[in-house]
Amino acid sequence: METVIKGFTGMFFLIVLTCMGVSIIASSIRSTKASEALMSYVSRIENSNYSDEVIISCKADARQQFGEDGGEALEVISVSQKGHSYPSYGRATLNYTYRIPLIGYASRHSISSVIG
Repeated sequence: METVIKGFTGMFFLIVLTCMGVSIIASSIRSTKASEALMSYVSRIENSNYSDEVIISCKADARQQFGEDGGEALEVISVSQKGHSYPSYGRATLNYTYRIPLIGYASRHSISSVIG
């Protein structure tokens, strides 16, 4: 009887450990996807010379993928140099939720990139 209890206890902890590992790996993959998405948005904005349509499209895409709380997932700030009417550089910030569902952990993370 003692062997059966030890066997089931071992299997229980093995399953919990496996589920925890899968949750952490899934959260890590989501963080990597957020980083790759930000680089894609920055590239699209740079190649369009800060086109308003492209910025709106990138914001809508980011809101769809990473905006769970209804807020803006992507913030784009563009800066014009003195004497120029067009933006010369800027900063893009992507906000996303890092979540480990098994233990109920969730926190907001932000990653930024310079648009040049």
